[in-house]
Amino acid sequence: MAERVIAGLEDAGKGMVIIGVLLAGAQVLVSMINLTGIGVTLSSLIVTLAGDSTVLVAIIVGVVCLIMGMGLPTTAAYVLVAAVLAPAMTAVGVDPLAAHLFVFYFATISVITPPVCVAVFVGAGIANTNWLPAAGEAVRLGAVTYLVPFLLLLYPGMTMRGGFFAVLEAAAAGFALVLAVPALLAAAPLTGRRPLDIALLLLVIALAIWPHPVTPFVALAIFLGARACGRHQRKALA
Repeated sequence: MAERVIAGLEDAGKGMVIIGVLLAGAQVLVSMINLTGIGVTLSSLIVTLAGDSTVLVAIIVGVVCLIMGMGLPTTAAYVLVAAVLAPAMTAVGVDPLAAHLFVFYFATISVITPPVCVAVFVGAGIANTNWLPAAGEAVRLGAVTYLVPFLLLLYPGMTMRGGFFAVLEAAAAGFALVLAVPALLAAAPLTGRRPLDIALLLLVIALAIWPHPVTPFVALAIFLGARACGRHQRKALA
């Protein structure tokens, strides 16, 4: 019993050393941003670089949020990116609530995003496996979380704005997206023909993120229809 306790403490110590180094490196980055004052001008730099393109600004802000949020607790990550990056999005006309939710979402996703993926290191230590394959698996399983924040910008109903139909439209888009992306990455059988399944799922994803009053419902109908047809075919063959 004592040997198991000692071995457990040894493994925990090794894991804490790795996580401590990552957190120290992340804190160095945060301190550099604060000391140099680049955080104050970063927002205007992003707007200057991306121009009036909301999508381009969102992509740049998302990448920067992933970097700035690494190794930080949730509250600290949000406070940092909200003060530095949210103004860049509101400057191009994004609703303030959507902008803050967007940066918050990407700042917290940094826990599974390499190279400073603290949650992955913890999980890899528990599973007693290498962190790099675990990071790849985490990104694959959580791939849809990198797309969901963009729905906040494309569909006002995501923040309960625009009336009942706008909320229903946003719900349909989100539902179609979170069904299609995991099905695509997990190679889930829909029709039983892999090339056709890939084409249908890509079409569903494209329609779900295309901001139009009809496309989310079409995307959801295509996914549910293909799944129902495939299930009927499998039952007929059984």
